[in-house]
Amino acid sequence: MSTDQSSETEGRPAPRSRRRQLTVGAVAAAVLVAGGGGAYWASTASSGDTNGSAGKNADRGPDGSPPRLALDGTATSARDSGEGIAPGEPMGPRGYRADGELPDGPKAAAVYRPGHDVSRAQVAKLAEALHVKGTIKDQDGRWQVGGGQGKGPRLTAERGAAGGAWTYQNGQTVPLDADPDPAPGGKPLSEKKAEDAVRPALQALGLDDATLDAGSPVGGTRTVTASPRVDHLPTHGWDSTFVVDDKGTITRAQGSWNKTDKGEVYPVQSATATLDEMNKANQSRGGHGDEGERGNEPTKVGDAVFGLSLERSHGKPLLVPAWIYKVERPGGGDLEVTHPAVQQKYLKPSKTSGHPSKPGSGDVGTGGKQPSQAIESYRADGRTLKLTFWGGVCDTYKATADESGSAVKVKIEAKKKKDGKNVCVKIAKKQTAEVKLDKELGDRKVVDARDGDKLPRK
Repeated sequence: MSTDQSSETEGRPAPRSRRRQLTVGAVAAAVLVAGGGGAYWASTASSGDTNGSAGKNADRGPDGSPPRLALDGTATSARDSGEGIAPGEPMGPRGYRADGELPDGPKAAAVYRPGHDVSRAQVAKLAEALHVKGTIKDQDGRWQVGGGQGKGPRLTAERGAAGGAWTYQNGQTVPLDADPDPAPGGKPLSEKKAEDAVRPALQALGLDDATLDAGSPVGGTRTVTASPRVDHLPTHGWDSTFVVDDKGTITRAQGSWNKTDKGEVYPVQSATATLDEMNKANQSRGGHGDEGERGNEPTKVGDAVFGLSLERSHGKPLLVPAWIYKVERPGGGDLEVTHPAVQQKYLKPSKTSGHPSKPGSGDVGTGGKQPSQAIESYRADGRTLKLTFWGGVCDTYKATADESGSAVKVKIEAKKKKDGKNVCVKIAKKQTAEVKLDKELGDRKVVDARDGDKLPRK
């Protein structure tokens, strides 16, 4: 059988040099290669509930406690080792150590699932803010306006219960997913002017109170990153990004409406206890803390803020209570690392974890090998299966099928793009990959090779 692939990815914004975000232990391409940080951003959630996610789960403990939260890559082996570590003390070379006392935080906090069914009126409001003209069309489960005959400004938004992701380009630049990103000449606007240029769009998206970072000039452009607040809590990794040129025009952007569903409430632990767990998880992977460090000295953590970190549960995005640590880099330029704050007895590896790793990484794998992707659904067209899944734009994907007389087992494997000179914004988007069967599917069932679950046909 042969395989080929296609993508529904609408693209990505220009590189940013944002110092405040780093996801510990990221395996695949990181954001902010130039700035030394990285973050995993997912644009929206998938349909259906996940264990411990937004829909209240009936699988509760006998005392009424919430169901265990399944996170992709949970490092249960490290947590069950029984080795005693003083709170906040780094485990192994170049761990993380608090430079002073860290806060206790709340006793409990909820998880949130991103995504909502975007209305035509919401798209119209955002299109007006971005100066996109034309009829709003419903095409393949998306709203689309502008971009007639492949020209001019275009806005696309995912719809449906798990929608919310949107992308925009003004039609005067290369496609959003082009590589490398262009950096036109000219002098970039000041941070304030760039922030002012994106405020109409922020208001349309419900991001009025988002934390803004405009400290990322590239050539004649400046990238403005908006980090939403959910129930007054800061978020990490769930951003909307705008590229503004030297004339104050938004040339491209992408992100999500600030809409979430509140889920289960979980007991959470202090910043000190969570830092201890982060060191254990880092040790179990053979990690060494901040990759910018040299020698065996631990990386200093100056402060911590309680918030929500974008994680994955069974391959689906989920905002999880977390501590966001301010890491002091020896060469200057502080950044952030995060780790889930949910008490360990309420966590478990998800069915897509593969093997022990850690929450916060956004990836699972050893030796740099990427995991296979969780598949949502399929379509059959003759001998061709079209598989729908969520995947990052920093990777390429290949679909394979193992056929029998009664079933077809399908798998999608990711491979990092070999473009070391370019910065990649790691964002998850709904995509498709195709695989050619030896014969037509017929009445055979299609199952995900990861867990044996039957896939729905769309």
